[in-house]
Amino acid sequence: MTATPTRRRALIPALLGGLLLSFATMGHADDQALPDNDVRDVLKTLGQELVKHYPFPDLSKRYAQALNDAAKSNRYHGLDHCDLAKKVTDDLRATHKDVHLHVFCDKSFRHTAAAANAGTSSKPLGIDASIESVELDKNLASAYIQSQGSWGQGKDNYEAVANAMGLAAHAKYVIIDIRNNPGGSGTIGRFFASYFYDVGNEQFYLNGFHKDRSDDEQEWTYDYVPGKRLPDAKLYILVNDHTASATEGFAYAMQRLHRATIIGQTTAGAGIAGSIVDLGHGLSVFLPVKMVVAPRTQEGWEGVGVKPDVITPIGEEKATALQLIKDDIAKQPTKDEPAPKS
Repeated sequence: MTATPTRRRALIPALLGGLLLSFATMGHADDQALPDNDVRDVLKTLGQELVKHYPFPDLSKRYAQALNDAAKSNRYHGLDHCDLAKKVTDDLRATHKDVHLHVFCDKSFRHTAAAANAGTSSKPLGIDASIESVELDKNLASAYIQSQGSWGQGKDNYEAVANAMGLAAHAKYVIIDIRNNPGGSGTIGRFFASYFYDVGNEQFYLNGFHKDRSDDEQEWTYDYVPGKRLPDAKLYILVNDHTASATEGFAYAMQRLHRATIIGQTTAGAGIAGSIVDLGHGLSVFLPVKMVVAPRTQEGWEGVGVKPDVITPIGEEKATALQLIKDDIAKQPTKDEPAPKS
C-alpha cells in the first residue's frame, strides 16, 4: 500500500487480523481511568482513520458517526485503557460487524503480538508454527498436511511449507487441514496454492481493493516454488468456524478456482486485510484497509465466511476427506480393466 498514516506503527501486508481475534483483551490491575479529553482524542483519531482508509465509505461514515455520538455523550467516562478498548470494539461491531476491526490497549496488544508470534502451539518465539505434521498413506497415495498454527511471513514458514510439499511430492491426493488456523500472511496461502499448478499456468488468485482504487492489488500464484509440483493431485481443504482471515483466503481462492474440495463448516468471515495504527494515549487499532475478493468480482468472504463444498459435523472433516479419496480410488479402473469411455 502506498498511503501510510503518520501514526501507523507497521503495515501488515497480510490478513493478520484473524490471528488477533484469538486472544482476549487483558485488563490492568493498576490501570487508571482515561481522562475524558484523552478519550475524545482517541475517538477522533479512530474516526478519521476509518474515514480515510476503510474500503467502504458508507460504513466508515457510520463508524465515525457512532464514535462522534459516543464522544458527545461521554459514553466511555471512567473507563481504563483496556475496558475502553473492549467497549469501543464492541460498539464498532454493533454498528457493523467487521471481525478484523479491533481496538487494543497497549499492554494487551504486546501480549497478543507475542502470542501471535508463538502461534497457537507451545512452541518458543521464533519457531515456525505453520506446519504441525505431515502424514503419508502409501495405500491411498495420499498426504495429510496439518497446518493449524499461524501463517507468519518469515523464512521458516516458507521452508516448512516447501518441506511439507516435498514429503507430499508423489501423492495423488492431498489433504490440507487449516481448521482452527486463525490466519497470518496471505502469501503463505499463495505459496501453497502454487504447488498445485504447472509452471506457466499461474492463476489470478485473489484481488484486493482499497478506498483509493489506484492502490488495488492483484494476487497471483507464484511462477516458481522449490521442489516438485502436483498439478494433477486432487486437493481437499479442511475448515471450520475458527478458520479465519488468510487461511479463509486460501480456501476461498482454491474453491473459486475449482482446484480444491472444501470440507467442514462455514469459516469465520474475516475478509478485510489491515494494519496496526497507533491511536495515542496507550491504545491501538487493527484497522482493516483492503477488501479481498475473487478475481474480476466484488465478492469475498467478509461477513459470510467460506461455505464448504461438503458440510460435515464437527470432528468428522478428516474422515470425510479420506472416504472421498477411497470412493475416488474405487472408481478407478484396475490394471486389467479398460478405462471407462468419456
